[in-house]
Amino acid sequence: MNSQIVGSQKPGILKKIGWTIMLLMVALVILMVSRYLTLDPDVYFSEQRAIYMAHITILIVHIVASMLALSIGPFQFLPGIRKGRWLKVHRWLGRTYLLSILFGGLSGLYMAQMAYGGTISELGFSALAILWLYTGYRAYRHIRNKDLEEHRQWMIRNYALTFAGVMLRVWAPLSGVAGIDFLMAYRAIAWLCWVPNLLVAEWIIRSTRPAQRRATVLARQETPQIVQTDV
Repeated sequence: MNSQIVGSQKPGILKKIGWTIMLLMVALVILMVSRYLTLDPDVYFSEQRAIYMAHITILIVHIVASMLALSIGPFQFLPGIRKGRWLKVHRWLGRTYLLSILFGGLSGLYMAQMAYGGTISELGFSALAILWLYTGYRAYRHIRNKDLEEHRQWMIRNYALTFAGVMLRVWAPLSGVAGIDFLMAYRAIAWLCWVPNLLVAEWIIRSTRPAQRRATVLARQETPQIVQTDV
C-alpha cells in the first residue's frame, strides 16, 4: 500500500520540479532579452546590428510577443487554472497567448529571412515560425470545436516551439564553451533550438494519452446512467 502511494506521488513531484525549472529558465531568458527593448544598438548582436536597427519595429514586435507567450505558457498548463473560478482567467490568457503567437510568428517569419548564418539558418528559423503559427492555429480550431484533448496536445506542441526562445540561449553559450566556431554553431542552433523540443513534446503527449483515456473511462463509469423502464 505504501509503495503504491509513493509511486503515485513521484510523477506529481517530478512534474512540479519540471514546471519550476521551466518557469525559472523562462524568467531568466525574459530578463536577458528585456534589454533589447532599450533600443540601445550596443546590446544587439554585432554581426546583425545593422539589420536589426533597419527593421527595429518588426524586431520589437517579435521580442514583445515572444516574451508574452513565453511568460503565459507555463501557467496555462497548471490543472487548477483550467477549472472552477479560474477557468475564465485561463480563457483570457489563452486568447492573449494565441495573439502573441500570431504576431510573434509573423514577425519571426519576416526576420528569419535575414538570419545570421545564411540559408541554413534562414530555413531553420522560417520552419520554426511556420510551425509555431500552424500549431497555434490547430490548437485554436480544436478549442473552438470543444475538443479539449486535441487542444491540449496541440498546445503542448506549440509551447515546445515557443520554448525555442529559451533553448536558443542555452545552446549558444554551450557552443562557445565547447569551442565550436560560432557561425557553424549558429546554423545548427537554428534547428537545435526547436527540433528536440518537438520530440520531447511528442513523448509527453504519447506518455499522457493512456492516462487521459483512463480518466475518460472512469468519468463515464462514474456518471449515473438513466435506466428507462416500462410503466
